[in-house]
Amino acid sequence: MDVLLEFITSLLEFPDPGDKLKELGELIKDVFQLMPSGKHMIGRDLGRLAHLRHY
Repeated sequence: MDVLLEFITSLLEFPDPGDKLKELGELIKDVFQLMPSGKHMIGRDLGRLAHLRHY
């Protein structure tokens, strides 16, 4: 928790923290690229099941 607070504090010290946060987001996307899902129902037509709600 201390690390997160330190990160936020240091981020807010930049002249434009919004741009710095966007830059960080882009770097994270480059490092942690999502792999395609291997789940067995991906891409299947659910037909009548598509409108059901799950609670």
